[in-house]
Amino acid sequence: MSIESAAAALPMLRALAAGKAAGRDEQPVTACPYSPDGDTAQERAQARMWLRGYAQTRPDTVDYSA
Repeated sequence: MSIESAAAALPMLRALAAGKAAGRDEQPVTACPYSPDGDTAQERAQARMWLRGYAQTRPDTVDYSA
């Protein structure tokens, strides 16, 4: 991986880590600082990465037995 590729991936890795931290801290999913409908492809991708990290630490299950 080149330095340029690694530098381009860094914002995505930071968004993933921030999402995981938010999930561990039991913040609401609405705490995501990125817009999934953002103006740039990068912001939309960061929103997806943040939400992915959040979901990895908050595997909320739904009880359908009722």
